Amino acid sequence: MIRITLYNCITLLLLLSSLQAQEVLSLEEAINTGLENNYNIRIARNNEVISDNNNTAGAAGFLPSISTNANLSRTINDTKQVFFSGDERSGTGAGTTRYSLGAQVSWTAFDGFQMYATRDRLEFEEQRSRAFTQSAMQDLATQIQSAYFSLVRINQQVDIIQESIELNLALKELASNKVRIGTGTSLDVLQVSNRLNADSSSLLSIEDQMAQAKLAFNRLIGREAATQFEVADEIPPTVLPQLSELSQLAVTQNYELKLLGFDEQIALTRIKEARSALYPTVTLNANYDYNFSKAEVGFLLSNRSFGPTVGISANYDIFTGRSIKKDIASAELLKQNAALTKENLEEDIKSEIAIAYQNYQALLRLQELELRNLQTAETNTALARQLYSSGRATNFDVREAILAETQIKDRISDVQFQIKLAEIDLKSLAGIPMFNVN
Repeated sequence: MIRITLYNCITLLLLLSSLQAQEVLSLEEAINTGLENNYNIRIARNNEVISDNNNTAGAAGFLPSISTNANLSRTINDTKQVFFSGDERSGTGAGTTRYSLGAQVSWTAFDGFQMYATRDRLEFEEQRSRAFTQSAMQDLATQIQSAYFSLVRINQQVDIIQESIELNLALKELASNKVRIGTGTSLDVLQVSNRLNADSSSLLSIEDQMAQAKLAFNRLIGREAATQFEVADEIPPTVLPQLSELSQLAVTQNYELKLLGFDEQIALTRIKEARSALYPTVTLNANYDYNFSKAEVGFLLSNRSFGPTVGISANYDIFTGRSIKKDIASAELLKQNAALTKENLEEDIKSEIAIAYQNYQALLRLQELELRNLQTAETNTALARQLYSSGRATNFDVREAILAETQIKDRISDVQFQIKLAEIDLKSLAGIPMFNVN
């Protein structure tokens, strides 16, 4: 009779799944796919185009306005006219026809420098829109990297459990051989079998975790949830600048600080726009008109006039129903708030970078220690198996050695994952692009 153990079933399923070719999704491909499919980024790009369309000389008020007009009218009246000389003139259904054509040009020559302030504001708003899009892309790329390496970490856990199963299978075979030659007991075989069953159960659990994580990752990058793929096997080593360089980069490149900087500049231009109300407005006007009228009864049979008209006008609002000085003061306060918020955020970011960098250094030291522990554990496992074969060690000793080695490998995988998360966090805070800049 052939006994099919839980592990054999799992091994068969893994073999069948490995035969199905699946896409190996690289981190760069995942980021590019996410940036292309994400709805918020697509909306941000549309808003970026809108800001670009709004940033024109005409919107700022530099260009003149040109208009044309045309009028045609026909009047029919019963008319009776009595003159001082006693003469009379009357008409029934007498008609009068009038029409006119004209073109007008109006240009604001001076508006208290408002047009210059508006031009600067529109330029800053366009730049801020681009920075907002970059910030959204940075945030998404950061999320994708963290989720991607989480998948790599789960993959490594699967490999570690499978390696533990392989080691225990070899131990089970050795224990079975010792039973056959009379130097071992069935208890050793049963104990190893229990360890195998526990590992097999853990493998099923971690593979279910991987399946759920892949579904969530596909949603994150905007793909069909059921899309099958594989990820890289290893977490690449981390290379980071020194703490001082990271802090300096954050001051100049952090996306949140950039946005607050643009908010401060926009607030300054709004102050200038508000101050323009303290000055008069000077407007230049030019018209060219053609007028013609014809009457069946009246003093004139017809009348025609045409020609240009030029002029200049000035306007100054003495009272607008509101306090302009208070508007300016409010705008000044908004500018101060933007500057204070930026300064506070800058200090927060520097503090976060210092804390994260300290954690990063501690993780590096922990990784070095665990790597040394792994060398000892591997040597211990090999020696325990050798001694068990010669009858100088127990089955328990070998199983404990295998378990210790497995646990150390899992801790190393975890610390490497934590180091990568620390790298991602530090780069994001420092404003180092997490995606390829197009």
